[in-house]
Amino acid sequence: MTRFCLFLLTCVLILAVSPAWSAGDKNPEAKPITVKMKSLSYEPRKLEIHVGDSVVWSNEARTPHTATSDDEGKTFDTDEIKPAESSKPVKFEKEGDFKYHCKIHGKSMSAVVVVKPTGSGNQP
Repeated sequence: MTRFCLFLLTCVLILAVSPAWSAGDKNPEAKPITVKMKSLSYEPRKLEIHVGDSVVWSNEARTPHTATSDDEGKTFDTDEIKPAESSKPVKFEKEGDFKYHCKIHGKSMSAVVVVKPTGSGNQP
């Protein structure tokens, strides 16, 4: 009987602690969200993410591109990304609208990352 009670107590403790383990960072190794660079556009042109998400730009064009924030690259700048290559992940730590463009092709190739507070709306 004592072993059975000890077994039940162990099961109850495991079940009680399990939600605490999953309640923390939901996915600390979350895969970055990819924006595709086309010949003269980004896909999607408007990306909605949440605080803490990361974005990677993947060049699917035949020419090099950049993804450079409109504040002269102060917020982020991928530098030149060659065809068939991708940028390093850019993590967005605060909410807001972050407009960006390609330094090589100018503002005719532009887009925006909209960063929402964590827990608002659906995850992309």
